Amino acid sequence: MSKAKPTRTQTGFSLVEVMFALFIITLVIGIASQVAANSVRNAQILKEATFARWVGLNQLDLYQMAVDNHNPEPAAEGEEEMGNIPWRWQRETRPSSSDILLEVKVSVFHGGDSTDIEPVAVVKGYIPPPSAN
Repeated sequence: MSKAKPTRTQTGFSLVEVMFALFIITLVIGIASQVAANSVRNAQILKEATFARWVGLNQLDLYQMAVDNHNPEPAAEGEEEMGNIPWRWQRETRPSSSDILLEVKVSVFHGGDSTDIEPVAVVKGYIPPPSAN
């Protein structure tokens, strides 16, 4: 008579399998939190860039209206609030490559105590010079 070998049945996961599963879960959670943080940061950057562009476009329009109405030239720099965010802007006017147009560039920076050297947005426009009106 031969003796039957006792069969061993596995009733759970080994420690290695559990550790590997925890590693995978941790990796997925870490990547998901990075993606979420990047999305929030990108949304904030996009919001600020949009508001800064609007400030620049407003200043460009105000300058063009002053030129069209033969009003004195408005200030070349100033501060404005848009979207509950303070902004600082600077306008530069120079001749363009065309003899009949001026290039007007408005650079918009974070306002308040900020000392940004890189603008958040730059808006350019071309208008007829005041003497051509």
